[in-house]
Amino acid sequence: MSMNFSEFKRKLGAEPRNEDPEFLRARHSSPEFKEAAEAADRFEAKLERAASVPLPEGLIDDILALAEHSPERSAGRNWWPMAVAASVLIAVGAAGLGWKMNHRWESVEEYLVDHYRHDGDKMVVMADGSSANDVQAVLSKFDVSAAPAFAEIVSVIKYCPTPDGKGVHMVVNTENGPVTVIYMPHTQVADREMLAFDNVEALLVDLQSGSAAIIGAGVKSVSELYTLVQASIIPTPISS
Repeated sequence: MSMNFSEFKRKLGAEPRNEDPEFLRARHSSPEFKEAAEAADRFEAKLERAASVPLPEGLIDDILALAEHSPERSAGRNWWPMAVAASVLIAVGAAGLGWKMNHRWESVEEYLVDHYRHDGDKMVVMADGSSANDVQAVLSKFDVSAAPAFAEIVSVIKYCPTPDGKGVHMVVNTENGPVTVIYMPHTQVADREMLAFDNVEALLVDLQSGSAAIIGAGVKSVSELYTLVQASIIPTPISS
């Protein structure tokens, strides 16, 4: 059975360079599919050309400050769309989506510093608009699923490299602002170990299947997500 447009768009958003035969066939199956694929290719090309161009000093902080002081801020979780709208101005400067899966790191700590410095602060201002269904579909590739309470607050989700193979990079909306969660399906970590670098804190989470790192500005922002992340990313039940 051929791939429907909804499934194609999900795959296109999570992994636009996917080389799965069915996905490649779908790219040319109709004008609608072809137009969506070409638009994604153009966007990815812009990102890759901009990857070597550093963002102006303090630009991301200025955008977050704009959101912080906007009238929308008083609406709790609803303040973040203001920052997402502003992010359109610098989306083409976001580096990292073309990051190849050929890195090698001596430790999880080294990986997190390298990964986050490469694209972490830029990913938090991407206007991706991932849905809860997107989150479940991407995580299902690793035989895990997300609790609805977690899936519903994920705004960006992309595949990414990890120390032990492919993983998932997510941006989560919280009342304290955006927080990054990196799922590492085959990596073991010391549960609750903290790591501080640059202007962020990283908290490691041991999961039933693999592990995760929660990265955000301040101990409070990452610690408050620990319980939700640990309880939410769980092995998918095996159907009888």
